[in-house]
Amino acid sequence: MKIIFNGEPREGKSKRLGDLIKELDGVYKQGCIVAVISEKKGGELKNEFSLETAKGEARIKIAREKETEAVPLFHKVYKKFHNDAGRVGWVSEDITAIGPIGTNLRVEKSEQRYKKWDVFFGFGGFDPGMTYLMISKREHEAAYGTGIDALIGRLTRGRSIVAELDEGDKIEAIRPLVTKAERIGFVTSDLNTEIKEGQEIFTFAKIKLSQEAPMSSEHFLSLVREEIIHVDLRTQTYLASEALKGLSLPVENIQYRSKYYLSVRNTGTEKGKVYAYKESRLPNPSHNVFGEVIQGGDLIEYAQAGDTIYTVTEPKWMMVVGRTQKEAEEFFEREDIEQVREGNKGDNAVVVDQIPALTMDIMEKGTVRTVGVEEEAVFDVVLFHEEAPKTVWYFKKITGLINRPIGYLKVFFTAPGMMVLFQGRADEAGTLIPENLPKGVVQEGMLGVTNMSRANRGMMGIRLDESREYGPTGETFDGTNIVLSIPSLTPSTKSFLSKLKEGDVIYVKERFR
Repeated sequence: MKIIFNGEPREGKSKRLGDLIKELDGVYKQGCIVAVISEKKGGELKNEFSLETAKGEARIKIAREKETEAVPLFHKVYKKFHNDAGRVGWVSEDITAIGPIGTNLRVEKSEQRYKKWDVFFGFGGFDPGMTYLMISKREHEAAYGTGIDALIGRLTRGRSIVAELDEGDKIEAIRPLVTKAERIGFVTSDLNTEIKEGQEIFTFAKIKLSQEAPMSSEHFLSLVREEIIHVDLRTQTYLASEALKGLSLPVENIQYRSKYYLSVRNTGTEKGKVYAYKESRLPNPSHNVFGEVIQGGDLIEYAQAGDTIYTVTEPKWMMVVGRTQKEAEEFFEREDIEQVREGNKGDNAVVVDQIPALTMDIMEKGTVRTVGVEEEAVFDVVLFHEEAPKTVWYFKKITGLINRPIGYLKVFFTAPGMMVLFQGRADEAGTLIPENLPKGVVQEGMLGVTNMSRANRGMMGIRLDESREYGPTGETFDGTNIVLSIPSLTPSTKSFLSKLKEGDVIYVKERFR
């Protein structure tokens, strides 16, 4: 059986999707959707023409309600609108006129009513030898030397482009549109799906990231750190993932959002939200365009809300925080990037920072510095996602765990043997409603965050001894949200924490239950 598998012609014996993926040694992640595409033959002429300019493309839809002499004439002469005749020869508030060329259309001197975006033939000086292809930019009445039979159709796309054309601007071409082969497809995660001869199968989407949007690209790489993207929202024109909604980004790379391009919102309540486009959209200063789906676009086309897409990026994420210095060295050797060790340089030291931090900057410079610390300096923590979701989001955002494997806490104040307080951000803690409040007693090793009911909202602290009165930040129980625990709080760990002083930093890494 001949099929197309991730863009390559292949032959397989299996008919069941799961068996076929194994037989062809295909790249696939369990639970992710697979696109299955069939193709119907195309090639028929459409009743539409492309008007191509240096400023962009517009579309003319031919009117078929009533056959007029102008329609067959347009089919004969549209190619003549090139060279000298392929320029904008006349612009007014009412019309943009392309040409002229010579025709044998009859002269009609009475005024005619034109609707906005009508496309028709008109004369200059009532002379058929000066026939223009005219586009009405607003509803009006005028005498252009032709009658109602000179109507060709309507402008359906690129109206802003035509409105911006000036006299002398070149028309690069007018071309008839031909239907492409019709692609009919669906997505499934059912590996028992039967595959038929000639179908196309895509198991992953490959996304090429833009050097012009380094922060937005890093945002996306963090989103797909497990090589998957969850579809949270689907509309007619785009898919969206809201997993990192709420994170701020600078303005970068504002451009046309073409089909299969990706953008991230850089401002407003939706900031941090990632979009993948099924249809082209105009540029928007609130959207940074950072990538393009270069393979597996049908997964974007047919995915539904709730689906998970296996995602491969080019380049891959250059994040080594959380690895050992030796593991970082081996990774960067494979990527032909020079590594310079700093801090604890030992092979088993844990990398807690890298400079540059951004993948696109590392690719550009070709070198990276990795800062290591001893393994004991990194604390494994268990976050209470279900019990305190808003507080977990705040904690991960403040510490950096939201977009890297290891976060950090900076010491604000210590009470030896009792608690250690860490800097927070009151401006980010205004929505920290009371959740997961302590009950009865706060055990040692619990980290809490002061909620919005207190003046010191956002403050974070670790309890070093148990208390039946006060939480990890020194607040009463109703002012404290418990966000995590340190499961391995040994005597030596407690001693280390007790010796911390203002300005010191500790590192945290999430351990999953």
